[in-house]
Amino acid sequence: MTETKLKPFIRKNLDVLFVALNPPYQSNKNEHYFSGSQSRFFQLLSLSGLITTNIDRSQADEKVFGDILYNHKKSKYGVTDLIQHIVETNSSKVKATREDVLSLCNTIINYSPKYVCIIHSKVKAAFERFPNEHIVGNLVYGNCGTILKDCPSVFFYNYFPNGNNIPDGPKLKIFEELKSLL
Repeated sequence: MTETKLKPFIRKNLDVLFVALNPPYQSNKNEHYFSGSQSRFFQLLSLSGLITTNIDRSQADEKVFGDILYNHKKSKYGVTDLIQHIVETNSSKVKATREDVLSLCNTIINYSPKYVCIIHSKVKAAFERFPNEHIVGNLVYGNCGTILKDCPSVFFYNYFPNGNNIPDGPKLKIFEELKSLL
């Protein structure tokens, strides 16, 4: 099993916490989130205006999640994975557990970011498959409102940024709505 080298960018007072499924091989090897050759995440953030310029993905995570210089209105962004301990590019091989979902819920409740943006359908599926005492709402594309009991974080659910046939339009629309609330 490959050792996980990606460490979440998460702290108190975040404006947006992005939640992905797990570290893929290339990003893990590069030790930077969304740094794989096929990743379009930062490009979509730029096109939507969530970041003010297109940043080279090789170290964009440090600039976007570790700093505020390039973020819309100097907003504070973070990122984590539902499953931090499995390095795998093929998401069909990644299986979430009840413990993964509960751990993520507890992390979100503890840090209470203003907004949480889920960016993978398998994260949504895990929330549905493994409900717990914290989950009181549903994830639907776009603004989902608050879905965790006793947690003010508003959830957004967006399409995975790369590796699918979904055009950029719907992805950008959701990111643009999120931007409008910052």
